[in-house]
Amino acid sequence: MKKLSVLIFVFLAAASWDSLFSQGSSEVEITAQSILARVDRIMQYPEGGIKGRIKHIYPDGNSVTIDFTGSISRNNYLFVYSSPSRGESLKVLYTMGGEDIWVYDLHAREMYHKQDVDKYGSLMGTNFSFVDFSNADFQSNYNARITGQTLIKGIQCYRLQLDPIFPNSMYGMIVLYATVDKYIPIRIDYHDRDRVIFKFLTIAKTMEKGDRIIPSRYDMLNLKEGTVTITSFIKIDEGAAFPADIFRPERLGD
Repeated sequence: MKKLSVLIFVFLAAASWDSLFSQGSSEVEITAQSILARVDRIMQYPEGGIKGRIKHIYPDGNSVTIDFTGSISRNNYLFVYSSPSRGESLKVLYTMGGEDIWVYDLHAREMYHKQDVDKYGSLMGTNFSFVDFSNADFQSNYNARITGQTLIKGIQCYRLQLDPIFPNSMYGMIVLYATVDKYIPIRIDYHDRDRVIFKFLTIAKTMEKGDRIIPSRYDMLNLKEGTVTITSFIKIDEGAAFPADIFRPERLGD
């Protein structure tokens, strides 16, 4: 009887330990995805109209300036880019929450459907790629796991490693640092397919609108070229109205 009691105790203890271990692993996975969900929400563009400016700075100190406007709905957004020397030059339409990208060159009068590798091409010669500006959900494109905590500019942050779900990604890995208190993504490191970091993004400024935290300035440093691209939101008009058909690719040439 004693032996039977001992065996039952050992069995129950082992079962409890296995259950606890499984639950712990699940909690870690859920925590990583929940942090990523908060990050995706913060990175979403506010609905309405946006006016902004991009400044691309070369190692010798020379720079170029690009102005842009954005018409933003919940899942679609249209950006129009212009420069002092060439006027309106490019329209970029993001549909399906940034997953589908259409580009219209106003000078060449040609339209391009950016897919696969083409999504990672430079946006008007800056450090931002088309996919960087898309704000497509990290959750939909990467598997995340927490790899620790660290200080970034004196702020305690979670360090998340993001591995691409799809094999055609030109980013072999992304390392994201989100603040422990509000999950603000204050730095994002982009690695190539050899998993070597080649550029990183810092969110230099944010603003609060209602219950939302919205990034208002992004700085992207290209480590290989020594260039810096600063993207700033100058004005956000949440009351702006526009016709829904502007988000149809065939209307880009109008």
